[in-house]
Amino acid sequence: MPRSARGALAVVTALATVVPAPAAAGPGAEVPPGDDVPRVEIDDLPPLPDEEDTGAATIAVVAAAAAEEDVVVGAAKREQSLGNVASAVTVVSGDRLRRMGYRTVAEALRGVAGVFVTDDHMTERVGVRGLQVLGDFNSRLLVLVDGATVNEPWGGFAGLGWDGFLTIDEIARIEVIRGPVSSVYGTNAFFGIINVVTRGASESPRMWGRLSAGQFASASAAAGFALGAVDEQVRGTVAALTRGGETLDVAELGRPTSADGAEAVAAGVVGRYHGAFGQLRFFRRRRELPFAPYETEVGNPGNRNYDTQLMAEGGYTRELGSRVIATARAYVNRYRFRDFLVADDGSGTFTDIGDALWYGAEARARVELLDRDRLGITTGAEVTLIDTSSESYYQGDRENGVVVETPLDTQGLYVELDGAPLPWLAFTAGVRADRNSILEDRISPRAALFASKQDRYGVKLLYSEGFRNPSAYEGFFDDGTDFAANPDIGAEVIRSYEVVLGGRPLPGLTVRASAFRWDATGIVEQEEIDLDPDPVAEDLRLQFQNVRDLRSTGVELEGSFRTAGGWLAFGGGAYTRVEGFVAPDGGGAAVAAPVPGAPRLSGVLGVSSPKVAERVHLSGEVHALGPRPTRDDSGAVEAARYVGLSLVAYAPSLFAGLDVTVGVRNLLGQREQVPVAEDFDRSTGSLLLVPGEGREVYARLGYRR
Repeated sequence: MPRSARGALAVVTALATVVPAPAAAGPGAEVPPGDDVPRVEIDDLPPLPDEEDTGAATIAVVAAAAAEEDVVVGAAKREQSLGNVASAVTVVSGDRLRRMGYRTVAEALRGVAGVFVTDDHMTERVGVRGLQVLGDFNSRLLVLVDGATVNEPWGGFAGLGWDGFLTIDEIARIEVIRGPVSSVYGTNAFFGIINVVTRGASESPRMWGRLSAGQFASASAAAGFALGAVDEQVRGTVAALTRGGETLDVAELGRPTSADGAEAVAAGVVGRYHGAFGQLRFFRRRRELPFAPYETEVGNPGNRNYDTQLMAEGGYTRELGSRVIATARAYVNRYRFRDFLVADDGSGTFTDIGDALWYGAEARARVELLDRDRLGITTGAEVTLIDTSSESYYQGDRENGVVVETPLDTQGLYVELDGAPLPWLAFTAGVRADRNSILEDRISPRAALFASKQDRYGVKLLYSEGFRNPSAYEGFFDDGTDFAANPDIGAEVIRSYEVVLGGRPLPGLTVRASAFRWDATGIVEQEEIDLDPDPVAEDLRLQFQNVRDLRSTGVELEGSFRTAGGWLAFGGGAYTRVEGFVAPDGGGAAVAAPVPGAPRLSGVLGVSSPKVAERVHLSGEVHALGPRPTRDDSGAVEAARYVGLSLVAYAPSLFAGLDVTVGVRNLLGQREQVPVAEDFDRSTGSLLLVPGEGREVYARLGYRR
């Protein structure tokens, strides 16, 4: 196609997507008479063009990215417009991912209002609206890849940094869905959902590769391919990372440590043939533990964790007549955790192994009961069979180790009704029943009411309940040395109340304001207990217990702005009052207690320019966290406020298919103080804070064709 024709096509696409279409909040709403503004469904858009040095192509890329941010899939297992989702949602587009130079999903989440990420050099842990339980491995967030669950049942772990399935290059968008969604997904959808949607073959280069290098002796390589079109395609990726790490100094450890290395490899193949779909993904990560948890030897690189996971999913979607869409899917997954811990008392190297194998199937159907989406119902059922086991022993003494096997099975049945009785009014109401063979059975409802004036402004009234059954690690793990099992542990339960105001007061500008209250009960935390009945002797162990109730009340503001000229800006923040309530040891009414790791204030602001000199986008992002309590009962030790600044230069089309990214993270050099769980304590005292990552300069070189 001639350059002029491609430019004309891009302009037509841009006009169809940039101009706001005045659609009503409810499904099936009609356009008011005389209002014939063109609109294009996201599925009907042409693929994002490779950026060229033409204004028309730039407009098209920006417009398509803006349209993509209005579509949400993960909140109800079906495609919805942003205004009809029964949650407060942020969609981080692929355009924003690449302009801001993010290298992992965790880095992208730092740019989302009300979300904060802390890195204790064991893993990157995500908090939402002030809530992040110390020691949690993201088990209170349901993490999805193209709708498939990542969280494993042995520990609930879901990696969002270098410890995950995906490279940033294969991601089309990230959906951040706040609040419990157990009415559709069951357990783990507790504080929210992170749904990562990958790029289809029509959006991806036929072949691509990328090399990266940065400070801390880090280097990575990734490559991929994509064949076919929308209905017939196969895609594949492979990536590897090595990181030497930093030299870190914590006074309580007695000396600096440089045992901060990491290695990771990930690979995946995804396919689609008309209604059939499938994906096969694998990752393996090794992480050194610089802060020597569990009384291990400081600075010894032998202290390390391994995470390995294999995920396979396949299914089929089919239209049954004009009003029914049915989907069936099956999955099988395998996960293994293993650590090596070198004891500082010279007693040897201890190892823990956690295994999980789970497989299951789900069938669901979407039925349009009335024409034009005025009334519809979604219903489904899911069955999962799970085998978990753990083994703990000193190297060379395996026969005297501790083995715990915990098989279980779960079943879930859900139904959700949605409709639009009036052009300006819509609703959603749903419920799910979950049965667990050894843990708690739960019923989780959700309801939402939407009112809007076309798409210019609207209000959502939201209520939902969620739950999280403890993982096998939390309930049944026993290693004979540091941990004791708690088979009587109960489920965590959360109730969410929220009012969301949103709209598009100006072309290209989207704003949202939320007022919310989350009440969570039975939160599982580590407690130190004495297993020795002798009042003089001690056998101190860590045990997971339903320790605390939490309440998060606050407001959250968020906005994004795009122009046809190529400017992109986003920002927001949250003020949260997090209260904790703990029952006294002697019984009685719960008393208020500080909540470790909970900031009152968090905020982010990002800006990205059009191409400077027709070559390079210049971008910057600043994010801030207020002070946070630690586990110090006196309240005298808390994490200081933190401000981080990142700058990025991104040249998407340097020449001959090459692109270049150069960036610096944490430019100001202030290390975040990270509150930590009891894992890090020493016999010499509690280790309450560890330093986060320092300043890092990095560069990436990519090629596509």
